[in-house]
Amino acid sequence: MKFPTVSGRDTQGRRLTLPDDLDGEQTLLVVSFHQRQRSLVNSWRQFAAELCEHFDHFGYYELVVCGNGGMLPPQSMGGMSPTNARQQTHDNTVFLSVDKQAFRRRLGILGEQTIYAFLIEDEKVVRQAAGVLTPKTGEALESLLRSHRDEKNRNPGGSEHAGESSS
Repeated sequence: MKFPTVSGRDTQGRRLTLPDDLDGEQTLLVVSFHQRQRSLVNSWRQFAAELCEHFDHFGYYELVVCGNGGMLPPQSMGGMSPTNARQQTHDNTVFLSVDKQAFRRRLGILGEQTIYAFLIEDEKVVRQAAGVLTPKTGEALESLLRSHRDEKNRNPGGSEHAGESSS
């Protein structure tokens, strides 16, 4: 399925259109619907950062989905409430003000009780998972990234920068 075209703002207030403005040939999007789900999102963050270091073609974003009201609560934009001081947003956070029901329907999401992770490639969802990162899900994701990189390296038309970074 194609990831729906949606507009949002990053933590600096810049407007982005997804999936067009995403970095990475393969991009992980972790989608949350409520501030209380930040701890679930945190389970993905360090792993995704490590993958970004090892795979040059990989990108990672955290999407916070808000309703169509147009106004985001101050704490979602980085306000320093006691809770938000512990769970600040990160530079790769994008706030989406969308019709939540239509967004969920387009992605096959049944509800807002948990978070969802989507691996996007060429604007299409190639893998998805619900909830916290598990070892099995992490291994499967890393295997997909490795396979993509290896295939690209075998393809003579691929970029010479497709391999692992030297860090």
